[in-house]
Amino acid sequence: MHRSASLELDSWKDAHGPAPAIDQPETAPSEEGWGTAAPGNEMALQRLDSIRPGSIVLIESRDGSRSEKYFVRQSTRNGANHSIRLVRGPVLENEAEAGPRVQEPDYYDILQIGPQAEAETIYRVYRIMAARFHPDNPETGDVDRFLLLKTAYEVLSDPDSRSAYDARRQGQPAGPMPVFELKDFVTGVEAEGNRRLGVLSLLYNQRRLDPDHPSVTLLDLESRMAFPREYLAFTTWYLRAKGLVTAADNSDYTLTAPGAEFVESNIGKSEILAKLLFPNRE
Repeated sequence: MHRSASLELDSWKDAHGPAPAIDQPETAPSEEGWGTAAPGNEMALQRLDSIRPGSIVLIESRDGSRSEKYFVRQSTRNGANHSIRLVRGPVLENEAEAGPRVQEPDYYDILQIGPQAEAETIYRVYRIMAARFHPDNPETGDVDRFLLLKTAYEVLSDPDSRSAYDARRQGQPAGPMPVFELKDFVTGVEAEGNRRLGVLSLLYNQRRLDPDHPSVTLLDLESRMAFPREYLAFTTWYLRAKGLVTAADNSDYTLTAPGAEFVESNIGKSEILAKLLFPNRE
């Protein structure tokens, strides 16, 4: 596993939130990553308790010039001490004994490419997007997006790493997207409209990322949205009647051009739609 020896753990924070954690914890690098111990007051320990296995933290160098994201593999409190094991990059399945398995990000979605993308495409897309989100870019720089892009490229650009990642990815159950757990999709007057946006977003991303295989089965829609097909019957009927999607005899659904236009014209109008289309954005 690649690790830069010059990157010292000085301050860190939850990569998905602005609140900083503990400054200057004691560190213990190992072959497996960073081990941290923070003996101290109860408030500090409570803040560390909020860092759960499977989350991501951002580690910054002492002078603030460098930062990298790490997966939290272990987070254990023992009396007045709290130890956290951090791992840079993917967590392998054979490391399950070290703690709960980390759900890896979808690196293809982060780079906005399909799983069949060739090496040249991966390199070209990464260079373009990395330049856009590089922290030195005064207009569109975004350190979190840049670090995600960097990790995705490191995994997908190496044939062996990509092969291992693809194997893990195929072995992961295609569970529901977290956004569909919101009550906005279940209760209230707007729930039906949000379910329509959910179907459209899944079909939109499928066609955009894999144009040669743009269809999504009804079974996949059920799995990704965590709704039985009975809940989606009215939803899919409406979308077909409006010409936004088509359905084959085998219940494969595909987005139409009017459907794509509808999605794109409403991105800035719906916070739910933005979460559906860009689940990896913070």
